[in-house]
Amino acid sequence: MPHSKDRVKGRNNVWFSNDLSDLLERNQAWAQARKSKLEYDWLKFRRLRNLCTVKIRNAKSAYFLSETSKNLNNPLKFWKMIKLLTEAKTDTEVPSCIVVDDKKIIDKNEILNSFNNHFIAAGSLYETLHNSVSGSPTACPVDHLLSAQLFNFKTVTVPEVRKALKDLDPKKSSGPDKLEPYFLKIAADLIATPVTYLINLSLATNQVPAIWKSANVLSLHKGGDPANINNYRPISKLSVLTKLMESVISMQLKDYLINNNILNEFQSGFRKQHSTITAVSKVVNDLVKILDNKQGCAALFIDLSKAFDTVDHKILLQRLTLIGLSEHAVGWFNSYLTGRTQRLQVDGLASASLNILKGVPQGSILGPLLFNIYINNLCNNINNTNYHFYADDTVLYCSGSTLGQAITNLQSAFYILQHNLATLKLVLNSKN
Repeated sequence: MPHSKDRVKGRNNVWFSNDLSDLLERNQAWAQARKSKLEYDWLKFRRLRNLCTVKIRNAKSAYFLSETSKNLNNPLKFWKMIKLLTEAKTDTEVPSCIVVDDKKIIDKNEILNSFNNHFIAAGSLYETLHNSVSGSPTACPVDHLLSAQLFNFKTVTVPEVRKALKDLDPKKSSGPDKLEPYFLKIAADLIATPVTYLINLSLATNQVPAIWKSANVLSLHKGGDPANINNYRPISKLSVLTKLMESVISMQLKDYLINNNILNEFQSGFRKQHSTITAVSKVVNDLVKILDNKQGCAALFIDLSKAFDTVDHKILLQRLTLIGLSEHAVGWFNSYLTGRTQRLQVDGLASASLNILKGVPQGSILGPLLFNIYINNLCNNINNTNYHFYADDTVLYCSGSTLGQAITNLQSAFYILQHNLATLKLVLNSKN
């Protein structure tokens, strides 16, 4: 029976124009180049390919700007169109089964809820390990109020927000509100003013919108038995507008910390002009000096379990007050930290949303900065001991007239550090 093949024409993308249809000769150029293998034909194809890429990008931007302009006064249509264009896609899969408390779970919904419960429980690690200890630990020592002046939020400006919008990475994914950074970026000039208003309203009222405090979580397999729930870590997807707001607030807080010389000079994590290289260089240089002086030296490398997840909000807010944040600014951070929720969302399924009671927000802009503030004076009361931080990784190193004396000094320093960690409700990772 005779038959023939024909291409079934699909619906063009809404932004596709006749001008772009002319660029379909790119495909013909590619076929010709493959056939002839001549450098001239390959150059022609690459030129057409690059031209096509630029025109498609411009056509998408022009269409999006046109449509958003039409619906600026109709929020319902505006956000409906945005969501239509930003349907979230994921190829992440959940394991076919997991084992929790020796119980095998195969139902996908139950698996998602088990993952979410497991990730949330990480925040209560200190309480789980110390549930028999009565009372609360004394405050980690602070020499004095670290700043005589108060930090207050400054009014965020439209140019600041416009720049932040234009600096968005278009390849990043959206959060629970499904607003893709690609479209926010190309609409920067149109939406900068209303977004600025929302941020300033949040700062003025000490209220962070609930949708900006929710997270969609993916479970990332770290390796090992895929049925072991402990072999997964969470990856949080936050609202892009949340992270944009955090970026402009973070700049204000960083300027305050730098201008008042508040951050510990021996913290190399999450800071400009600091890195693992600066941390290692400082430690190695100190050790070489000790050895050059014919002294004994001992070092202890310390890792914390779930450090970012176990930050106690009450203690953190006290820390913010101690470094000079105004009552109003601390009130905003209280709203930012509390009332947060997360749910696991994979393969079109979602777990129940759970409240996050501990920790700095995973995947956030402010989280690392707040953690640095949280542990800022962790080693301040440890005398005759060198130390260095890289985020939550710490090294203590001591010298002595002999190696034995250096080890004794290190043991004394470690005892004090253990107490300081307990006051912050942080837990040492005892695993090798």
